[in-house]
This record gives sequence, structure tokens and C-alpha cells, in this order.
Amino acid sequence: MTPTVLVVDDDPGIRIAIKLKLKSQGFNILEAGDGEEALSVLSDAEVDLSILDVGMPGMDGYTLCEHINQDERTEDMPVIILTAQDARIPEEVAERIRVSRFLMKPFSPRELVQTVCELLDMLDD
Repeated sequence: MTPTVLVVDDDPGIRIAIKLKLKSQGFNILEAGDGEEALSVLSDAEVDLSILDVGMPGMDGYTLCEHINQDERTEDMPVIILTAQDARIPEEVAERIRVSRFLMKPFSPRELVQTVCELLDMLDD
């Protein structure tokens, strides 16, 4: 079964870059441009892993991650948060959310694929 990854970022260029890289590795990709759209996708589709941008208008990535953690359908789904290199995660936010990994922008496409595979237990030992 091919894993499905949800990519949530308000920057279409970043979504396209991630989509192309992960599709080339055999993943199914779903996209959302903001947190509300992502919640809609998650309610309609089976998603194995989500990649969330922090800085989005409306609902930011941290708040979206809280919603994911609180839904019994998605609470165990791995979540990768993309954040700016100089961003600091507020301590109270870190305590509130469960994130599998943080990747700093700009990120290496190879590192992203490796992280996705690792979190989905797809790496060859």
C-alpha cells in the first residue's frame, strides 16, 4: 500500500517542490493551502503523515497540529513541522503539541524524503 502524505503550506511553490520530490519516491500526495483546508482533507481522506508549515495565515501550523493531536482518527499520525531557520518554538507550544520532527527551512529534499521514510518505518536497515 502506498503511503499518503498531506503537505500543508500557504506557499504554492513549496507545496509543488515537496509534492514533486515525494511523488518521485512513490508517495501519494494531498495538498492544502491553509489549516482549515487541511482539516477538511484530513476528515475526507486516509493520511499516513502530514507536513505542516508553521507560518500560515489564519490557523498556523502549531494550532493545526493541536487539532490533529486531538482527533482520534489522526492522533497517532506522524507530523513534520517546517519552520524558518531562526524561529524558536515557544516552550508552552512545545508542551502542548506532539510533533514527530521539526525541519528548518530551507531544508534538503533528501533530508525530507529520509525523514518521511523514517517516520513511516520505510527505511531499509
